[in-house]
Formats: sequence, structure tokens, C-alpha cells
Amino acid sequence: MEHSTLYQDVERNRNRKQVALYFRHEKIRYPELLRRIDTMAVLLNKRVGIHKNDVVTLLSPNVPETVVTFYALNKIGAITCILHPLLPIAALERTLKETSSSYLLLLDARYPEYESLLKDNPAVKTYFLSAIPDLNGIERSVYRRKNKELETKILPSQRLDSTVKRKESERNSLPINTDDMKPSVYLLSGGTTGRSKTIVLNDHALRFPGNHAEEILGKELGNDNSMIGLLPLFHGFGLAMGIHAPLMKGTSCFLMLRYDGKTIVKGIKKKRITLLITVPYMAKKLLATKGFQGKKLQNLYMTFVGADKPSPNLFKEFNTRMEKAGSINRLYEGYGLTETVTVTFVNTFKNHKQGTVGRPLSGVKVKIVDPEDYSRVLPAGEDGIILISGDCNCLGYLNARAEEQPFYTDSDGIQWVKSGDIGHLDEDGYLVFKNREKDSFKIAGYNVFPSDVEALAEEVEGVNASAALYIEGKHPYIHLYIESHDGEDYSLEQKVLSHLKENLLPYSIPEKITVLPRFPRTAIGKIDRKSLIHLQ
Repeated sequence: MEHSTLYQDVERNRNRKQVALYFRHEKIRYPELLRRIDTMAVLLNKRVGIHKNDVVTLLSPNVPETVVTFYALNKIGAITCILHPLLPIAALERTLKETSSSYLLLLDARYPEYESLLKDNPAVKTYFLSAIPDLNGIERSVYRRKNKELETKILPSQRLDSTVKRKESERNSLPINTDDMKPSVYLLSGGTTGRSKTIVLNDHALRFPGNHAEEILGKELGNDNSMIGLLPLFHGFGLAMGIHAPLMKGTSCFLMLRYDGKTIVKGIKKKRITLLITVPYMAKKLLATKGFQGKKLQNLYMTFVGADKPSPNLFKEFNTRMEKAGSINRLYEGYGLTETVTVTFVNTFKNHKQGTVGRPLSGVKVKIVDPEDYSRVLPAGEDGIILISGDCNCLGYLNARAEEQPFYTDSDGIQWVKSGDIGHLDEDGYLVFKNREKDSFKIAGYNVFPSDVEALAEEVEGVNASAALYIEGKHPYIHLYIESHDGEDYSLEQKVLSHLKENLLPYSIPEKITVLPRFPRTAIGKIDRKSLIHLQ
């Protein structure tokens, strides 16, 4: 695979007249996108003082200014830690410390949520992005009026605006990072251990999906294609495939703040969306959206689903809908990890098989090994641990000991990422994914780690032990059981719930909490989770 940074990938398209970003009413073409990226890079470097290898936390939703800022940081050579824009204040404070971030960039409208932290944390320099550059005149007026009190709390020098005109000589004087092998992005995930980890990635790995776009799609990404940019930047698949792959290939990205079925349908009708990447939860919502039917679906080319295990019924309903509309579009399942920049296996037009997550992309090595002995490679059809190796592999976990890293080195000196997932290769080389060996699950496509929920619950006085259980169904949720020797206590439930809300994203918050005087336990003293499930 050729060497190039993410910024250099996009920069090659500077003179293309193609639309780079669709955002609501706006069309940002490549010359304008690159001008804004270069302007922001100057602001970040000259005014803010960000240099190569500085760690910068980016806390902003899928708006053009966020995309601009990400590539500007990449141009400088900074390391960008991308976080959920609604991250609770306690979790943000912890992450800033763990990643040794020197700078925090966030949307100005979110300032009130983090005001206390920002005032008490002078070690982290804070600057603000704004949605204003991508709003129309009326919307700008409303935005300013709604956030009027911010004007007294945010200094003009703390605001960054990529639409401000800069001298060309100033933009051209900025040194450009060309090292695609150094750390460039931190993404938070559960890791292959099931515990929350900060995954260190370089540009060489991040551009892997885009570099294989033609192989995935069966044709070149050209002017007639546009990828939906709905999955957020802090989501590895959303960043690498939803944003960077189309911008790398000089095609369009239909950027969205949040799921909106009507907007997606309109985008499909206007041929601004031809390629969908989604998770099962969003695919189900799309099928239920009024208007997602008829001839307009003929504008869709391919739809990829991942991040969670889709049901056979989802494939049947989705593909039947496409057949009735006369569309060649079908739902294709893929598989990957954030540690391997998500997509490493995928079903395609040319090679697909129902019930599998596809064949490995070229350059990806895979083997299935005995969970008790990684040196023993298992034959086709036999389930074991999935190991992956290739240019897509991450650099490791931040601040983790050697034994905690996700790697296994075999007798030939090849380094493999230990997926922690169970599956097998069939006789045709397709991967059949069975389940996750690690203790984790997904809700609405987002990782939820029961160990994190339990650890936080047990920080509350009065909680002797806890068990977070995933309850399946049409509306999956978490049921948290608490062992308290004082028995049922409503105030304890509220204390635990309040503490969890301060530290976790909404998807990880238990929908039900039950307090028991004592847990059922196994003969060796472990919590008997199966017995707890039977209490449902």
C-alpha cells in the first residue's frame, strides 16, 4: 500500500469541481474544502500553537467545521483524540488526563455543559468551533441569539473560523506532516479485552478502507457516487469509510448530524446518496421511514451493515424492498475491529455469501486459532479465535502494559491482532462470525461494556456488588442488578443512576436497576448471571 497522510489524500483533489461535502442546504466543493482546511491549519498552528505530535481532543458533531478541523490537525501532524460530542463531563476530564491532551476543541454551543471543568483545568487550552460558517443568514441570527450568553464567556481569540479569509502566503508557509506511520488518531473502544481502551492508529491504517474502495464496491468511486456520512467521526467505520474514503477518492460525502429518515430519503431521491453505510439499528429505522420505497431506491448502489450482528429478517426485508423497487442495491454485511480500522472482511457484488461477513480484503491475513493455544491453527469449519494481520492493524493501546496489548506474534514473527471474537472460515474462505469472546455488547451500534457499568456502580457507597446484563429483544437494554446487604433501597438506585449518568454515554445507562440483598453465586463464589437472568 502506498504511503500518504490523510490530508495528502484529500489535497490531491484540490482542483476537482466535484462536491466534497453535502450538508443540509450547503454544497462544499473540493477547492473550498481545501481552502478552509488550510485556513484552519494556520489558525491552529500560528494562533493556538499546536504542533506536530501535540495531543488534541476534538469534541464536535458531524458538521463541516469538524471535518475541516480534523484534516487541519492531520496536516500539522497533531494526534487527534476524537470523542462523542455528548460525553459526560467526568468522562471528558478522565480522558483528557489519560491521553495527556494539551488542547481541547469543542463546539461553542456545548460550553455550558463543560464550563466548570474548563475553568478548573488550566493545563488544557480550550478553543471553540462554531456551526455558524455552515448556517444560512436566518439560522445564524437564531444561533447567535440562542447562544448570546456565550459571548461574555468565550473570548474572540478562543473562537476559530475556517471561513475567514487568509493570505495565500500564510497558508503555504505551514510545514506539512508527511509521516503516515506515526500515531495520528486516538479512538476509544472496548478493545479486544472487553474493557474500555484508547486505540492508537496511524494514517497508514486509517486509509486502508479507502485504499480498497474499488475492491469493496466493484468499481471506482467516481462523480456519480456519494457516501452517506452519518456514522460519527469517533466511530472507526464512520471516520475511515464514511468520511475519508469518499474524500480520498474525490467523490462526495453526504454529511449528517444525526439520523433523519426523511433527509436520507430526500438525499437518495436527489442522487446525493448512492452508497449507504449503516448499523442494524439504523437500517431498521430506515425501513420504517415513510418514503423509503419506490423508484427512488434505484439511485442506491450498495448498502453495508456492520458494528452489530444483523438478523436474517433484516436482510430479507431490506433486499425484498430493493427488489420491488427494481434497485440493484442490496444489504451487505462486513466485519472488522477498531483495532484494524473496522472493515477487513466484507461481502461484495462479486463475492458474497449469506450468513457470512465476507472474505478478507486483499492484503489482510486471517487465521482461526485454538482459544487455549494460539499456535494451533484450526481447519475450515471449526470455531476458534479470529486473528487478523495487515496494513490495517493499529499501533496498540495507549498507556497499556505489554501483556494488555491486543497483539500475538507467531513463530514466523508475524504480528496479529487478537480479535477476541469467535468464528470460523468456511471451505470457500468466507468468515462466519459467531459471537464475541469478550464481555461486551452493542446497543444502537455503540459498544457497551458491562465491566465499566459495574465498576462505576460499585463506587457508590452501599453497593456490595453489581452485574450489568444485556436484555435482548426489539428494544435491547441494560438491566443492572445491585447487591446491597441493606436490601431494597430506592435512594440507592437513584444514587447509582445519577453516578452512571455523570460518567457514561446514554447507550450505557441501565434502563432498569434492581437491588437484591444477596446475589446467587456459583460454587466458587462467582456471580451466577444465568440465575439473575431467570429473575426477569
